[in-house]
Amino acid sequence: MRSDNNQLDIFKHDPRLQVPALKKLAKAHRESADEALKQFQFSAAIRQERHEHYMAEAKRIEAEVRQLARPPRRRRTRSTGATSP
Repeated sequence: MRSDNNQLDIFKHDPRLQVPALKKLAKAHRESADEALKQFQFSAAIRQERHEHYMAEAKRIEAEVRQLARPPRRRRTRSTGATSP
């Protein structure tokens, strides 16, 4: 049975990878979502459910990419010394 590149590679698509690899993974999920609508061996409800699942995963990964791309927040500390206001 051929996979036709529908299945993700467990090592190549590791979610703990860096930003460029995560962008590729999000793109792969969006392509899978488009493909899920075309697979007519499933009913319309199942196709839509699979499409929504892949889109949700793509959006989750893209949110993670945005979070990783942000610079880290600097922590403000209040002085407790004698010169503090």
